[in-house]
Amino acid sequence: MVQNARIDDLKPWISSLGDGAIAVLSHKNGDMDTIGSATVLAAWIGSRARATGLHADKVSKRMLQRTGMEFRWMDHRHPTFPRTLAGIIAVDTGGPSQVGIEMPGDIPMFVIDHHASSSDQWPEDTMLLSSDASSTCQIILELILRDSGRIPLEWAEMLYAGIVTDTGRFKHGSENAHRSVVSLLDNSTLNPEDVLQTIDGDGMPSDQRKRILSSVSSMEIHHCGGMIVATAKGGSHESRIATSLVSSGADASIVTKHLEDGNIRITARASWRSIESGLDMGAIMSSLAIAKGGHGGGHKGAAGWMGNANQGEAIAFLLAEIGVQARGD
Repeated sequence: MVQNARIDDLKPWISSLGDGAIAVLSHKNGDMDTIGSATVLAAWIGSRARATGLHADKVSKRMLQRTGMEFRWMDHRHPTFPRTLAGIIAVDTGGPSQVGIEMPGDIPMFVIDHHASSSDQWPEDTMLLSSDASSTCQIILELILRDSGRIPLEWAEMLYAGIVTDTGRFKHGSENAHRSVVSLLDNSTLNPEDVLQTIDGDGMPSDQRKRILSSVSSMEIHHCGGMIVATAKGGSHESRIATSLVSSGADASIVTKHLEDGNIRITARASWRSIESGLDMGAIMSSLAIAKGGHGGGHKGAAGWMGNANQGEAIAFLLAEIGVQARGD
């Protein structure tokens, strides 16, 4: 069975692996929290560790370029690991499906995540460190602070970017995210304004803004147990659309996209107010996977599902589950 771990268990676990290589795996969505966590953790471990995964989103790529942190992209068709692989650490991933590749058998695993839900389970004997932090980068920060004093600037910038983006600029996180940023400022030469400019980039091209506005303007409003839920169809910017709907006043948002392989991808977001009221979109997406197949999960305020199901039935299921949680049934 999966073994619950504490943050102090990681160093002894690494020591138990001998001198072999360690792969630090990121979530397949490649967001800033998972890329920041993977790259900084690998750098903290040392030369035997390498941050790797299938994808890095645009913000993550800009931050990788800014900091020079190392990240190795895997080929999804033929993912490879070092021949001397001794252990795998998965960060910001609630279950194996969220990594996006088939795990090698008989390799010790350590998972670091923050209150995630998933429709699938980690292999037996996996060490699982789960925290109530608002982002996985905060867990990595705590690990580093327990081990040493000052934090290298490039590490601090990656961790800060992960915290900022995963909390929706502190709109979805709790007070612990603010405390983590204070610790970063106290223990590094971090300049938040510089990092925020890199996160924002040069702004979106007009065609992207038009597609997002078109999706928002065609949304539908649903009332679920006293909560306002907005649904919309998205293109290549589902997460931004879902976040925009919540920022515009929805308690929760659901955005769907039809993929080229015939599957459907659903992205959901929830406001901090609704999370405080008991809404857990990660658990709801896991329930959808159990009921309709596919893979689903995530965090309370940000979750997703992908599979082959009737879109209308999937949306109806999600709305019903939101209503159940909203009413406290």
